[in-house]
Amino acid sequence: MADDRHKYIDAPPVFAKAVVAAAFSPRLTAVLNEAHRILKLLGTWPVIAHVGDESPTTRVRLEEAIDRSHFGEHPPVCIIQHGNPADVLIQVAVEHDADLIVAGALAKEGLFKYYLGSVARTIARQAPCSVLLFTEPQVKPQPLHKIHCAVEYREGAQSAVRVAAALAAYARTRYLYYTHSFTSEEIEEKRRVENRSELIRQFYQKEDEKLKSYIKGVGVEDVQYEARCLYDYARSTTLNFTREVEADLFIIHGPTDRFSLWNRMFGQDLELALHHLPCSVLLTR
Repeated sequence: MADDRHKYIDAPPVFAKAVVAAAFSPRLTAVLNEAHRILKLLGTWPVIAHVGDESPTTRVRLEEAIDRSHFGEHPPVCIIQHGNPADVLIQVAVEHDADLIVAGALAKEGLFKYYLGSVARTIARQAPCSVLLFTEPQVKPQPLHKIHCAVEYREGAQSAVRVAAALAAYARTRYLYYTHSFTSEEIEEKRRVENRSELIRQFYQKEDEKLKSYIKGVGVEDVQYEARCLYDYARSTTLNFTREVEADLFIIHGPTDRFSLWNRMFGQDLELALHHLPCSVLLTR
């Protein structure tokens, strides 16, 4: 994609401050490196938070982990606090005025999987700020070649559109996809009449034009993107598109009410769904 970063150089940071969750696991270095890559791109100030008992041993272990990561050159503020992991991370975010929480979302087996899944679920639902969950963090982070943003026509949901555009510009993303999934009795009726192919084509064209107009109205017309509407015949339609284009990051407005796209897709099965996400996910608020 073209270099559209000029629009964002003098703009306020997309996220001013972020809390990065640092759990002692085999993937800690990978999570820290992924977080460093994103936060550096966006000009975001990091705070590293570890949930556990404060002790000299824990402090040294955390500082050594940070030194081994890409944060080592300029180590950020580190906080160690005992308590429920999700509650502590949310509390630290509130106390430090953070507008983003970054965490590794999943592991693959046993109690470790359940524990992290539960934490991710709680943060996703209850955090007052945006949340970035890495599903497969890499010690050597890969470029964000493809970003998929799910668009909703809801109050506040414009933030997802803006964040996707800014991140795509800063990361020089090759492909930025905006999709809007819809359900409609009208299109079902068109399937039952003559010339239905043409009628359905016209219906999709109308929906696509509505989506492009909405994106332009949000103010990201200077960024190259592909806009496409999807008929939501199943709860997995939006995620299936993410898989089909092999996106590196899925951006969606965070759950607000039971009618939101997030809740339509995941409902009460968020913990299970987190284990099947095709890529990392950014929930905006």
